[in-house]
Amino acid sequence: MYRGEGRGVVAALLAGLLAACSSPAADDVPAPSDSRPGASSEVPSEPTATDPGPSPSGPACDAPCYGSPETVGQLDADTVIEVSGMAASQRTPGLYYVVSDEAGTSEVVVVREDGSPVVRLELGGMSTENAEALAVGPCGDDGGSEGDGDSEGDGDSCVYVGDIGDHVGRDSIAVYRTPEPDLSAVDGGTLDVDADELRYTYPDHPTDAEALIVDAAGRPLVVSKATFDRDTGETGPTRFYRGPADGGELELLGEIDLPAPEQGLLAALVGNVVTDAAYAEGRVLLRTYDEVLEYRAADPDPDDPADFPQWAVRRVPAPGQVQSETVTYLADGCGYLTTSELTGGIAAVRCE
Repeated sequence: MYRGEGRGVVAALLAGLLAACSSPAADDVPAPSDSRPGASSEVPSEPTATDPGPSPSGPACDAPCYGSPETVGQLDADTVIEVSGMAASQRTPGLYYVVSDEAGTSEVVVVREDGSPVVRLELGGMSTENAEALAVGPCGDDGGSEGDGDSEGDGDSCVYVGDIGDHVGRDSIAVYRTPEPDLSAVDGGTLDVDADELRYTYPDHPTDAEALIVDAAGRPLVVSKATFDRDTGETGPTRFYRGPADGGELELLGEIDLPAPEQGLLAALVGNVVTDAAYAEGRVLLRTYDEVLEYRAADPDPDDPADFPQWAVRRVPAPGQVQSETVTYLADGCGYLTTSELTGGIAAVRCE
């Protein structure tokens, strides 16, 4: 989320900038006409906020082909404050986990696509400092903690809460892991589940991050949130790390050379930075404040999502949300959701 000069100042700047460009209301801003698959994706020769990285390809549309963004729901403040992570349930398709980045967060809320709440998950032992990401993936060799009674997970998939933001300043980060509970017959109330606290340190220095995915071995992959120099308008490097399944030191895998946004309204204010990520078989989504990028493997069943920075990248439709900090594939992989931390608006992009 935005810090520094404060949320109100940034929101005012964004509102003024959008108004100056004669745009409609933030959550109703249509995606650029050239953000559709198969359209031109040439990076401008004079980007607003960053030096251009690799230009996303613009192939003829191949499955999945995505349609235009549509507003599908709203997360209100009683459900989650400052939503910073969202992930689709694998065990109960159609439900989604959301988390707030407020200090001391101990719960994950389960919601429907329209944002209506289903149940609150109280994670035993979790008290986050700056939770900025959610992922659902394999639990690793030990299968994670066992839940109690009806909340017990099946061991096949786990929910990962990435307490990986560094707005508070700290020497280590945490990822909390709990097996997905059976939510098929749950509606309302609070469900207590146990969680493992996995502690990680960086190999060089503490790093701010808001994006997390999990590989087949249950290892977290963290994409850093690059620094931004407001005086020069330059965005720093986006770094990519992987950690052991049960905690330890993160390994720096390299840097991700993000393409400069075609319409960098928000990048001009806060940088071309990654605010969330999602993984499906052979595909990775990266959310920035201006765009959604999709990386695709040549092999539809790649061995390691850690290779995704070398996969072909393309721009896919992105709703005009202010301060969008989540992205998640739909349960069937055919489309994705993204939300605004500032307004709570939920937008869907589906396959055509």
